[in-house]
Order: sequence, then structure tokens, then C-alpha cells
Amino acid sequence: MKNFTKNHIIPIALFIFISGGLLAQGSVRELRIGGSPVAGTLSSGEEIWYHITAAENSILTVETFSNIDTYLEAYEAQNGNHLLAQDDDGGENANARIEMFVTAGKQYMFKLRGFNAEVTGSFRILATSEPIPTPTELRFGATVRGNLNPGIKHWYSVRTRERGFINVETFGDIDTYMEIYDAQYNQLAADDDGGIGMNALIEMAVEPNQVFLLHVRGINNETSGQYEVSATFDPIPADRERNTERPRAVGIKLGEAVPVFFHNAGESRWYRYEIPRAGTRFMVQTRGNIDTMLYLRDSQGNLISENDDSGEGLNALIYERLNAGVYFIEVKTFGETTGRCTLHAETR
Repeated sequence: MKNFTKNHIIPIALFIFISGGLLAQGSVRELRIGGSPVAGTLSSGEEIWYHITAAENSILTVETFSNIDTYLEAYEAQNGNHLLAQDDDGGENANARIEMFVTAGKQYMFKLRGFNAEVTGSFRILATSEPIPTPTELRFGATVRGNLNPGIKHWYSVRTRERGFINVETFGDIDTYMEIYDAQYNQLAADDDGGIGMNALIEMAVEPNQVFLLHVRGINNETSGQYEVSATFDPIPADRERNTERPRAVGIKLGEAVPVFFHNAGESRWYRYEIPRAGTRFMVQTRGNIDTMLYLRDSQGNLISENDDSGEGLNALIYERLNAGVYFIEVKTFGETTGRCTLHAETR
């Protein structure tokens, strides 16, 4: 510690104060970008902290090399409770690896521990950086082919022109991982196997004139092979934006896949269906990748049935025997979820 300067001590002291005792198990160690790997030993239940100061806007990679199962967490130095990233086995074998955008002059803290309290043994930890990439433009409706090799990163950009939803998906026989960032390199979403097989899929609500950066990589540093990536855009139909209350409910037909858009958290979408005869078995369900809730109401708005996750995955499903009359279906998302799904209704 004899080479520590006063400028180093102040931010670290501030971090210790703000984090409320997160560093109780030891002092913070400096980890220099581009330096040699730093060796260490993990004891049972131990947490080892490192601090890094970014010299320039860049992509920072912190990873371990060992024969033990390591786990890494990244925090802002000025806010010890703000977790930026975490990883278990993103490196080789059971080693941890975090890759993230960093800002020039800003300090970051990394906590290294074993995957569980029983993990012990020696390790090496390394920090490297690379310039922010120039992405390849990915146009909506087009498909781009890529070939992933160990250590090679593929970056794409998409630009929106109107309000709606973007859907970015990979296709291929390799296990891909995808992250999406805004123009300031703030991560907005990430996905591993949301697509077909081991492919990645991200769907997100967007505003007009936004630029998004997409990072496609293998699930770990050893993944290689060919893949395709495509992006599609769906504008929000104006008539679907108005049905946010029962008097504005939109009529639906049996067997129709009705697109349902949730641009804001907590909003409802209302639909109407008329049962022609008594004793009809009526089933309505959602399909998609978001957590939905369904409410079935009579013509006066009285609740008949509700459901959260009886459908496939996090989708909702209601199955009721109904008398003749008009019924209303309210669709909502759980919590702060936004996105889209489809609504399906049928009689049996």
C-alpha cells in the first residue's frame, strides 16, 4: 500500500462509508487495467474486493483463472449498493467473467468470492480493456450472418423511427448470448435462451429516433460457430392504444391472435366478446414472453374469474362455462413489465 496516493484513498474511504460495511472482510486491493494477472487465495466464505479506475471510455473485462468455482460482482465506487453486473461461469470452466462499458475517470469496485462458502483455493484475476466498437448496422427486416470465434465480439446497431416494439433474435446451432444497450452504453436487457433452442431473443418497447447497440457473443469464451441475427419492428396500432378502459373495449373473434401492447407498466387492455348461447365453454389465454394476468368480467364489469400463470410459462389462462351475453376480458402485465403478447379466445 506504500504507493497509494491521497487521490486513491478518498474515493475508497467514501465507498466504505456509503456501502455500510460491505467491505468488512478486508481492505480494497488495486487492480490495474492491462497489468499482469494478480494472484490470490480464497478462504472459506471470504470476499475479496478490488478497485479499478477507467482511463478512458472503453469495454472493461475482469475475469478469473483458477481451478475453483469463482463468482464476481461489479459496483459503482460511489454507490456500494448499485450492482452493475455479476457473473458465475462466464469465463473458462467454472471461472467468472464480467464485461461492461466503463467511463473515463470513474472508479469501479469488484467483489470476488467463491460460488458458495465452501469454495477455497488459489486464483488469478485479470483486468483488460478494449476500445468501444464501431457497430454494424442491422436494418429491420434484414438478416445478417456471423461467425463467432473465441475472443471475437460482434456488435450491431438499430435505429427506430417511430414508437413500437423491436424484436432481435439469433438463429443457429450454437449457444448465443445477446445484450442490448442504449446510445450511452447503459445496458437495457440481456438474454441467453429466449429464442429457439439455445438462441437469444430480446423484445423491447421503444420510442422514435432511438439508437440501440446489440452485442452478440457465445455463452462462454469457448463458443464458436455460425449464426444469423435479425431485427424486426412492430409499430403500435392506434386503435390498440385507446382500449385502456372497459367502455373502449375492442371486439375480438374466436381463433384470432390479437396483438396486445403494453407500453407502460400497470396499464390494462380491454376486449369484448359475446357468447351466443348458454352453457358455452369459453377459454381465453395469453401467449408470449412476458408475465401476464387475465380478468374475465360480465357485462356490468363484475369479476367472474382471474388468473396469473396457468398458461404456458408466465402466460395466463381462464376456462369457464358461461351463459349467453357480453363479456369483457382485461389483460394486464405483472409488476413493472412492459412488452407485448397475443390474446387467444375459443369455445369448446
